[in-house]
Amino acid sequence: MLLKRDRDNYLLEAFRVLRSNIYFLEKKNQQTIVFTSTIPNEGKTVVSKNYAMFVATTGRKVIIVNCDIRRDKNHNNFGLKINYGIESILTGERQLDEVIIRGVEKNLDILPAKHLNRDTTELFLGNKIKELLEKLRGRYDLIVLDTPPLTIATDAAILSEYADGVIYVCGYDMVRKEKMIRAKKILKRSGAKIYGVVVNKINEKAYSGNYGYEEYKHYHDYIKKA
Repeated sequence: MLLKRDRDNYLLEAFRVLRSNIYFLEKKNQQTIVFTSTIPNEGKTVVSKNYAMFVATTGRKVIIVNCDIRRDKNHNNFGLKINYGIESILTGERQLDEVIIRGVEKNLDILPAKHLNRDTTELFLGNKIKELLEKLRGRYDLIVLDTPPLTIATDAAILSEYADGVIYVCGYDMVRKEKMIRAKKILKRSGAKIYGVVVNKINEKAYSGNYGYEEYKHYHDYIKKA
């Protein structure tokens, strides 16, 4: 759920800043964005979901595409029971309109995923995913691709080839520099355009300024220098 409570004002402001920073890219038809991270539990799904919901409140038509098929729970399916997911489209078993869940929020749809106990990388190779994204571009102003962490699978790197750019989510004080650099190199090899880095899971005290800029500037530096 989009953050609305008073104590979450600083988080709402963070999403406003993120929205503003990407707005000018969207005006140039940069409408398909990959959200990924280095390792699990850095919060990239929460960030991608709240970003999509925030943009939807501005009147733009948005879809979240759950590409994290490997994960064994409906982490970005809004808690809905689903019969089919994106994997059914990519294998040719179902059509797009049979799988999309419409109106989970105003102006917001989702393309869910079901967990598969096998390597899913091959599903994102070839023409099926390209055709799917092309159809979605004709229907939506913003397409948010929630993908697996970069050190878990190459899915995010593959999907970044078809997307306009990548938002890289880092959990504050969760990932060693070496892993971040490795993740950046994976994206770089795929030709991905990194729009920016979102440092997540910073407590309110740190966000309010009691921690200096240098406390989290190094996240940007690691990515920039890789």
